Amino acid sequence: KPYWAPRAASRFLELVRNGYYDGVAFNRVVPNFLTQFGIAKDFLTRTRERELTLWDDFPKGVKFEPGTMSFAGSGHDSRTTEIFIVMPGATQQQLDKFGENTWETPFAVIEGDVEKSALKKIYSGYGDMPPYGRGPDSNRIYDVDGYTRYLPKNFPKLDYIDRCYVVNEVGDFSEGEF
Repeated sequence: KPYWAPRAASRFLELVRNGYYDGVAFNRVVPNFLTQFGIAKDFLTRTRERELTLWDDFPKGVKFEPGTMSFAGSGHDSRTTEIFIVMPGATQQQLDKFGENTWETPFAVIEGDVEKSALKKIYSGYGDMPPYGRGPDSNRIYDVDGYTRYLPKNFPKLDYIDRCYVVNEVGDFSEGEF
């Protein structure tokens, strides 16, 4: 739904087309709340892209629901590459809170039955990030050894995105391309 947040949708597609999300960890997985990803596996790439902030989109009044995707941020015009997806089971109170911050503007939604989607299969045993849980510390993932030592040593059960792509841009799967 690119018209919900054109800047966010454009930036997400740019990152996907450049292979940014290939090999990325689902580093924050909290059942009934959200799943977050978006810190590149390659140190130089994640360091470079972290410096490129995205202006906030103007809210269009789109309500969050399970399966809604938005960039994460930490303040006005602070979005970079990290994305969150609202998890199935999020309470109405939590759904109403999403979007209160200017940087939380939905730009996409997972199609189909989110309750039966792969979202619920992503490993969630580590929970939220510090100080709210025992999950990975995002700042440590950004370190040079974030993917080579920190994540494998401390969070061996994390799930990762193998390859992220725009479906109608990669070809016809009926011919066994993959």
